[in-house]
Amino acid sequence: VALNQRGEDSENRIKELKNDFCARQMPCADFNANALYFDICSLSYNLFALMRQILPLEFANKRAKYVRNRLYAIAAKVLQHGRQVIVKCQAQYYDLLTQVLNNIKAFKPLLS
Repeated sequence: VALNQRGEDSENRIKELKNDFCARQMPCADFNANALYFDICSLSYNLFALMRQILPLEFANKRAKYVRNRLYAIAAKVLQHGRQVIVKCQAQYYDLLTQVLNNIKAFKPLLS
């Protein structure tokens, strides 16, 4: 395996962390504040990587920006009626949201 093939995945992860999770530039001159900021960016990236496991296959290899624009931006209304939670959205997004919600319910994290 060539050197550039081994590092390709790591470079893409770093690029995604910098571009999609605002870790390109630190916000201030204080080292400790910047370290905390970077830790929050890294935590956000890792939570997103975990969330990718429950997303439909069409989102498996997509960047966070794509997922944010396609999934997070869906307008929906959550209602509670009796003991039932109802999510209302446009018909074109219903199957996608149903699949994501079912994946969340069925998700079993791997234990170390």
